[in-house]
Amino acid sequence: MINVDSLLYKIDQKLNKLSSNEHQQIPLEDKILILNESQDILVKQKLDGTSTNSGLGLDAFKKRYEDLQNLIENYKDHPLDLTVNDVSLNQWKSSIASLTPQYMFYVDSYILGTKGRCKNRIIWVNKDLIKHGDLQFLLTNDHYKPSFEYQETFNELSSNEILVYTDGSFTPNKLFLSYVRYPRRIDKEGYIKFDGSASTSVNCELNDYLENELLDITVQNLAEYTENTSAIQSSQLRIQSNE
Repeated sequence: MINVDSLLYKIDQKLNKLSSNEHQQIPLEDKILILNESQDILVKQKLDGTSTNSGLGLDAFKKRYEDLQNLIENYKDHPLDLTVNDVSLNQWKSSIASLTPQYMFYVDSYILGTKGRCKNRIIWVNKDLIKHGDLQFLLTNDHYKPSFEYQETFNELSSNEILVYTDGSFTPNKLFLSYVRYPRRIDKEGYIKFDGSASTSVNCELNDYLENELLDITVQNLAEYTENTSAIQSSQLRIQSNE
């Protein structure tokens, strides 16, 4: 966990021109706004390419997994009901819009399926979300199509819904989802929010060793906001060294 006071102090340190003391008077609420935007950017950078390009998933990259482990929600904490969406495709759906904490990125899932007297059998869902253009090929290919016996199927995301497929011989009952949630919003006591409520102090929940990476992104964004050219250049160099 990264202390919010430490973040705010170091932001000023990195932005200030010591000789002229310029760029210090950035309102607290602006710093908090950019800190939260930068926190989301950092999480996205950690996840970028792990699933979509490699096919190995988040847990194949030990460093990224450790960086974000406290943001990964457990399967059993999020059982979702499934309803029929398209009978012709044996397609079932479940909404992710109401998930709490808020859904950010997909990690993995499984469903419970029933076929005849065999009830609530675990059917694992492929880690890779499929592309819609591949759907017909996967549904008709014996090597990839959903199977109750082999306990496997696939899914895709569409309009805040997860779509799961069967071969028509079994019924999916529940979907259990593991996902990366949005990190808790950073805040600091001392200003009035847009909704009229008073702010409170909330530390950043990311691991302590990510503090410098978060600061570099935040400082770059604030430096662009204040047209602080020297701070932009130095933060860009630090960001490149972090990659």
